[in-house]
Amino acid sequence: MNYISSTSNEQVKHIVNLQDKAYRYEHRQFLVEGTRACTQLLEKYEPVAIYMTDHYYRNHELSTYDDLVIGVSDHVMDKICNTKNPSGICAIFTIPETLPLPQTGPGLVLVEVSDPGNMGTLIRTAAAMNINKIIIIGGVDPYNPKVIQSTAGCLTNIQIYQTSWQQLKAQKNLELCALVVQNGKQPDELNLQNKYIVVGNEAHGLSNEQTLDCQEKMSIPMPGNAESLNAAIAGAIGLYVMSKHN
Repeated sequence: MNYISSTSNEQVKHIVNLQDKAYRYEHRQFLVEGTRACTQLLEKYEPVAIYMTDHYYRNHELSTYDDLVIGVSDHVMDKICNTKNPSGICAIFTIPETLPLPQTGPGLVLVEVSDPGNMGTLIRTAAAMNINKIIIIGGVDPYNPKVIQSTAGCLTNIQIYQTSWQQLKAQKNLELCALVVQNGKQPDELNLQNKYIVVGNEAHGLSNEQTLDCQEKMSIPMPGNAESLNAAIAGAIGLYVMSKHN
């Protein structure tokens, strides 16, 4: 097994650079950190490389991809990981090729969602609700390390599509339901079978044009005095409602 003990190593520099979006897409690679996320992705995808500390390697069996394991010192693991206290394993995977937009639902559309935690939470919630098609328009990169961490390994059950609003709008067979703060139907008034829930940017929501392009609008009742819900919470409620129709 090869071993890296210096943070000046070229592989270390490459891994650190994967935190940059442009570099990630230039090399078509992304980093996954932690036992749970790595284990789940390794069940479905072949990694480019796996990095483990000595202690982690001694206490975990990974015979399937043992030839791809590279040992690293603790301070190298600290350098290449985003998390403050890394578990001792991370892996590099290939970013899948861009898929053509799906022809049917159900699914989720994220428009300019900018917070990695929100995007990761929505991906994780969609997986939990068995909604496995997610269309991403702008916002944070779904292969950002913080997004990957927030998904808790649920990317294995999800198909990611990246596109523009104009391209989505051109798919006439996809029915969209915008999540809006006011003037939408209540969840129990909608039939969401095979539709797409559309979640907008945390600060600005969806534009008027985008809202008008959606065939349905849904507003979540708020009997309390809050003006709005966090994007991830609103999206999670919408996904739960949708799951009962599909």
